[in-house]
Amino acid sequence: MLKDKIQMKWRWTALIVYLVICVYDFMVVPIYYGIARMDLDLADYMQYLSLIEDPLVQMEYLKKLVSQHEPFTLKGGGLFHLSFGAILTGSAVSGK
Repeated sequence: MLKDKIQMKWRWTALIVYLVICVYDFMVVPIYYGIARMDLDLADYMQYLSLIEDPLVQMEYLKKLVSQHEPFTLKGGGLFHLSFGAILTGSAVSGK
């Protein structure tokens, strides 16, 4: 009986964990990126950038200015989503 309860709870727990990770990765972080850039004053940023002597460091700062959020879970070819999909599908199909 205890084994059945634990087995039923891990499925829901895995589903909730997967959904929380997806919401964070596809909604929360991109919204934060957008909000954080709204406060950026471009004139001050460029003035600070001109004070840096090393061109490689300047280039990295410029990359940060124009970069977009790349979802963490899509790195590695989306293997994270394939793995969670296999786990959740396998548990639903087996019914155990």
